[in-house]
Amino acid sequence: MINFENVSKYTLNDITLNIPKDEIVGVIGASGAGKTTLIKLACGLLAPGSGQVWTLGKDPVKYRRKYASDISTFIVGTPLLNKEDTVLQGFETIAAIYNLTGEYFRRRYSVLSEKLGFAELSESRVKDLSLGQKMRAELGAALLYKPKLLLLDEPNVGLDENGKSALCDTLKQGADGGMTVLLTSHDMASVSRICTRLAILYGGKLVFYGSLDNLRSRYLPINTMAVHFIGRVPDLDDLPLRKYSLEGNTLKLEYDSNHITAAEITALILKQTEITEIGIHKPDLEELIMQIRGEK
Repeated sequence: MINFENVSKYTLNDITLNIPKDEIVGVIGASGAGKTTLIKLACGLLAPGSGQVWTLGKDPVKYRRKYASDISTFIVGTPLLNKEDTVLQGFETIAAIYNLTGEYFRRRYSVLSEKLGFAELSESRVKDLSLGQKMRAELGAALLYKPKLLLLDEPNVGLDENGKSALCDTLKQGADGGMTVLLTSHDMASVSRICTRLAILYGGKLVFYGSLDNLRSRYLPINTMAVHFIGRVPDLDDLPLRKYSLEGNTLKLEYDSNHITAAEITALILKQTEITEIGIHKPDLEELIMQIRGEK
């Protein structure tokens, strides 16, 4: 769907990255790492200083107009809706630009406005909306014509937790329907929840690309587990654990997930005693990013 081949531009340095169809890919990095630049390169708003970008198999700069209906781009500070229009008028303008039929537009607008929470704002002028309300409407506008490729730059800015949850659900449904999503975000919790792959930028370089599980396996594979049990104390000496302790009827374990899984540990304990509750802690994305920065 998108290919970056040895691309350099501004802070980005020799980026090679392939984003396949039907994936939701999150781009993570500190301010100035090149996240917005990556989005602009993908949609053709910028040309690479060196290297090549291919979007939908074509040069996005040369074919930007031709593929306008296949690619939707949301960039903070670049509004899709005219501030003088009402929300509904803004959507009607977009529908006219992309030749959306009346029936399709009404159905799609109804679905998006309900899901993203701006249904009651249809007659409000865009300029009168709060930041959160405006973000909900702008994100709906980016999704109106069901693009093949959706590019989002910091889509969670200004959204409350309900708005973030609604956006995540909407993007997941879009991906299930064949839409590919590339997004940048500082919201680690949302990225962890929705993205199938992560691209991490550090010092202008792509330092990691893959799933969250692969990221944990590479940088912080140590997990902890608390097992509450009834019955005799299980024998764990044959397991490759880093350490474990017993507090009453609770076992506290620390293990390397590259060497043994939680399922394997649980299976052995179940052979010896009855388990009433299990709690597992894995490093979250913020911890992993801190680990990466510490190693660089």
